[in-house]
Amino acid sequence: MDYFATENDKQRLEDAYKGRKVFHGELHDHSDSGGTSDGACTLDVWKKEMAELKMDFAAILDHRQVRHMYLPEWDDTLFICGTEPGTTITDSHASKKNLHYNMLFPNSASLEKVLAAFPEYDFGGAPEGHFKYPTFTRERFGELMDAVRDNGGFFVIPHPRQIMVTEDVMDFWYRDYTGIEVFYEDLDAQASMDNYPLWEELLQRGKKVWVCAGGDKHKHPGTGALTTIYAEEQLGAAYIPHLRCGDFTSGNAGIRMLLGDTLMGGERPFSKDEKLLLAVGDFHESVRFADHEYSMVLLDDKGVVFKSEVSPDIMQYFSFPVSETARWMRAEILDETRKLRIAIGNPIWTEQE
Repeated sequence: MDYFATENDKQRLEDAYKGRKVFHGELHDHSDSGGTSDGACTLDVWKKEMAELKMDFAAILDHRQVRHMYLPEWDDTLFICGTEPGTTITDSHASKKNLHYNMLFPNSASLEKVLAAFPEYDFGGAPEGHFKYPTFTRERFGELMDAVRDNGGFFVIPHPRQIMVTEDVMDFWYRDYTGIEVFYEDLDAQASMDNYPLWEELLQRGKKVWVCAGGDKHKHPGTGALTTIYAEEQLGAAYIPHLRCGDFTSGNAGIRMLLGDTLMGGERPFSKDEKLLLAVGDFHESVRFADHEYSMVLLDDKGVVFKSEVSPDIMQYFSFPVSETARWMRAEILDETRKLRIAIGNPIWTEQE
């Protein structure tokens, strides 16, 4: 069966993303900003090396402080505000109960409001005040997630399998509409291979958790685990709304989806008259090789729906019927030559409530 989109289908998808351009960048990084920061590069070095790597943005998430967002070198067009604290979940059933978590915001004031609202942090205020890594119960940790979302932020559990030790994937879930870092450090890292089945199982258990990527770069910028976002402008605050609704791709190439008027990351009740529209392209130069073969795979909760060869040099469009029994549909891009996932799109959930 021919699943390539008609010209009308292509236009409908492009209209849904009208006014948005592709941006490639990092959602988990650290700088040398003084104080308690543990990165090796100043923000000025980040700027220079990001340009060389053709990276459009980086989330600078220095530990235990907010001073990086107040340095004169800070640039809102290149950097996303945030921080990466750690915690122990005291009532977790895990054998090792530790977690880190990334909190990303459109501006520093929103982050500081959340830190100040939780006395457990003992936050000393901006710009030089530090904060502690508090312990939380599951309930209180969920309240923190709610506060981040209520203040316009995006919450991610980074490198999950690399810190917490547990046999129960539910030890990693506290709220829907949050992220879990699957690609970690590099697309082909063992950590990425370990985290992928965790996210898959959460999806199978009905959890609406978005797939994320992060290099966790402490030395120099890199392109090992990028995020691809279609946004209105190159600005940290412009990316956050799309992260908050799951309309982004983890990895170094672009995936866009549309079902009715619902974009990737959204939810839409099944309708037999609607088609899932999909576009694949905008490969970052770090995964573009003339002699490699690439493919797109469409999946639902039952398995592979369709697979097709794709080119890194053009945008390709597809159109699919939606199964009445599918709970969600999502797409991935593979480098067949390396036998490697290079991009993972978030689902559109199609199940009836």
